[in-house]
Amino acid sequence: MKKNNSHRKGFTLIELLVVITIIGILAGIAFVGFGDVFGTAGRTAAQKNLKTVYESLAAKTRNFPTTDDVGSAEEFAAWFRKKTKDTRPELWFLPDDEMVVELNEDGSDGVPANIPADGSEFTASQKEALGYAVAVPRSGDAKSRSFVTNLESGPFPIMWTAGLEGQRWSDNSPWAGEGGHVLFSDGTVRWFEETSKNDTGVFTKAVDKGEDVPESFESTESITDAVPSSWEIYDGRK
Repeated sequence: MKKNNSHRKGFTLIELLVVITIIGILAGIAFVGFGDVFGTAGRTAAQKNLKTVYESLAAKTRNFPTTDDVGSAEEFAAWFRKKTKDTRPELWFLPDDEMVVELNEDGSDGVPANIPADGSEFTASQKEALGYAVAVPRSGDAKSRSFVTNLESGPFPIMWTAGLEGQRWSDNSPWAGEGGHVLFSDGTVRWFEETSKNDTGVFTKAVDKGEDVPESFESTESITDAVPSSWEIYDGRK
């Protein structure tokens, strides 16, 4: 009798379902992993941008503008363009930001190809989509206008991710409330999920102890307290 040597071909329905399930699980793991990579890449780019701003200012001018020169975050960006000749919008508009995504989807109100020479040339939506807040010294305050750290003031925040309210960034911040970067006056850039840590703050503030007692420093979670008292804060998302 002739034996039947034929082999079973194809997969059963159960086997197909098992394979599809495994592929789905692996795809989900890969998607989460790539999401983390993309998020990290965006944050790294933002950190480099802030360092670029600082280094450009250090090379071109050792002082910030005063409130006579700028009156908003977008005017600071325009002032920076004039001083450094750097017109790149990617220094100020973070691509992962939902507000920036919406601008780029709207051809009539998209992110500018170059930073305008005048802050007033930004549209209202572009002003709101700027990724950073900035602290600017009031006119006439020559001492604290310098952003180079000195022993009297210590490193204080000069720019940070927009939308910081209290200890946390709001949901409409560029990173949707997950945290933000802070550029300090000594050129350090740090990422904070929130500005409190172990029941203390991540910043320091100067405290006047009186005429006969030297100025001292205390921890604070408030960026307003950490910025010199004679500086104005411009944040388009607050």
